[in-house]
Amino acid sequence: MKSKASVIADLRRLGVMPGDLLMVHASLNAMGPVEAGAAGIVTALLEAVGPTGTLMGYASWDRSPYQETLNGARLNEETRRAWPAFDPETAPTYRGFGLLNQFLADFPGARRSAHPDASMVALGAHAQELSEHHPLDQALGRGSPLERLVHLGGKVLLLGAPLDAVTVLHYAEAIADIPGKRRVSYEMPLRRPDGGTVWVKVEDFDSNGILDCFAIEGQPDAVETIARAYVALGRHHQGRVAAAHCHLFEAREIVAFGVDYLEQHFGGERAAAAPRPPQGVSVSRRPRNGEADSESGGTL
Repeated sequence: MKSKASVIADLRRLGVMPGDLLMVHASLNAMGPVEAGAAGIVTALLEAVGPTGTLMGYASWDRSPYQETLNGARLNEETRRAWPAFDPETAPTYRGFGLLNQFLADFPGARRSAHPDASMVALGAHAQELSEHHPLDQALGRGSPLERLVHLGGKVLLLGAPLDAVTVLHYAEAIADIPGKRRVSYEMPLRRPDGGTVWVKVEDFDSNGILDCFAIEGQPDAVETIARAYVALGRHHQGRVAAAHCHLFEAREIVAFGVDYLEQHFGGERAAAAPRPPQGVSVSRRPRNGEADSESGGTL
């Protein structure tokens, strides 16, 4: 079993430094036995970035009705009335994105952004700044916590997580100047000041396939495609933390690469030649980005 001190030493060798703002995607299974489990990993990460550093995770919500209301689908009135309103203070994180985010959310001082489906959790020096504003129609785009992660010089850490888990590349999708971006609509239940619930319709970019060619079932999406191309350049850090093979990216650099990749390959007339998914194919949003419950061997 790996000790906390050993995990911290591994993180330091990988390139995690005091003061870092770190968005973490992790696989508990890949890391193997670690002292105190997921809580021990969070503690090790906090000590690695120190009191001036910040941890960030993709929390979402385990009761997000995204799929149930996607593109005009509607819940019956009885179900709508019974559905809880999203409360960032108490809402459980989406387990398909793993256990680490729940441990982060439960940690004293953690902050949670108020987007029901794309809620981010942050802990540390920049937690308030990262979580204080999250536009409903820009879940992963302009004005989102991901944009602030990039602007603050943050890093992305894959602790044994796959390359399709680099969530910040959805920000690159959102800001890239390319035609034919797919959009979706869905509804979210928000809590009113009087304690009641109001359902709000949201329209946003489709993070399950920003272009038709990335929305084909069983094929890599844009995030995985870009991440693999970036890793091939060797501009990142990689190594082992505990038993997991890990990657560490500069968020600003991989996003800039992602924007350039999309605009070079799919800008202007190039988009017209891109393949389209077969008629009737729909892509489910959950689990997203290769992230699955750590208890079934995925990421957390």
